[in-house]
Amino acid sequence: MQIYKYVIKISKFADMKKITFLFLLSSILFSSCETDFNVNADWKEVTVVYGLLDQNEHKQYIRINKAFLGNENAYVMASVTDSINYNPNNLEVKIEKLSASGDVLETKILTDTIMFKEDGLFSVEENIIYVFDTDNFLNKEKEYKLTITNLVSGDIISSQTKLIHNLSLMSAFNNPSYKMGFYSQTGDFSNTTIEWTHSKNAAIYQMTLFVSYTEYGADTIVKTVQKVYPIIEYDGNPNMSQQITGEEFFNLLAYNIPSSTTVNRRINNLDILFSVGTADLNTYINLNEPPTGIVQERDLFTNIDGGIGLFTARYNKMQENIFLTTTTKEAIATHLDSLNFIFP
Repeated sequence: MQIYKYVIKISKFADMKKITFLFLLSSILFSSCETDFNVNADWKEVTVVYGLLDQNEHKQYIRINKAFLGNENAYVMASVTDSINYNPNNLEVKIEKLSASGDVLETKILTDTIMFKEDGLFSVEENIIYVFDTDNFLNKEKEYKLTITNLVSGDIISSQTKLIHNLSLMSAFNNPSYKMGFYSQTGDFSNTTIEWTHSKNAAIYQMTLFVSYTEYGADTIVKTVQKVYPIIEYDGNPNMSQQITGEEFFNLLAYNIPSSTTVNRRINNLDILFSVGTADLNTYINLNEPPTGIVQERDLFTNIDGGIGLFTARYNKMQENIFLTTTTKEAIATHLDSLNFIFP
């Protein structure tokens, strides 16, 4: 609910009699409206579901909560576990693997578990979430149906999703001797373009670069800095790419690693995480971005039948241990000398 506050400015030249009359009129109106009424409609149970299937993960998690409405302060109600959590004994949660014709090939019954949640507005007493082991159950060629049956009310909530197919990276990553460079032998920054092929059922891609380094001081510690790149939307072109410029790579180190005279450092390898999402996930993200205009209201997106929320798929792929060129390592030690990187 949006609350708009209107501020009325009265000119110092306004007629005081008119002002007095307005105050008297408002007093009469407020004093005459003594009928109590309840702005809350009759309570109706609303199930809220969030789940993203990823065949690369060992376990799959589905969050199932209930919306709440009452006469107490919303912050107070949110802190009570019964306001947001179902009794797990009252729910049957299952995932079905479907054939192309919609026949059920295999079924997984989800179990409830408690997951750690940092303190906040919502209750952390019983942070209930539903889980199942991936095993060989998730197959990118199949469709999956989530069904939640409330054993007390008889309500059935459901949704279906397809999985995202595997991500095929540029062939250079299959070469053990491949090295990524951000500084040329001529003394200039150089750029690297990461390329991959569009994955079936994917709509958005996001790349995260991790740079690992070892710090030698009183203790030997491995640390990491990272850069998250903007989301790329699939536009129909099967060839996807993300450029990493040499300047942004060196700035990533310069602005995220503190200068020190008491430790030495050595740059390690790079890791790149590719995060991929479906069209439904893309729509959900777009509709939940912070509003920038005067109108703060936004559309509600849900693909849950009988409830609200999101049940769809994502896909994470990590490309690990990417080597840096010798020229790049030497340039880090030379041009970022205040960071005390060792070369060779």
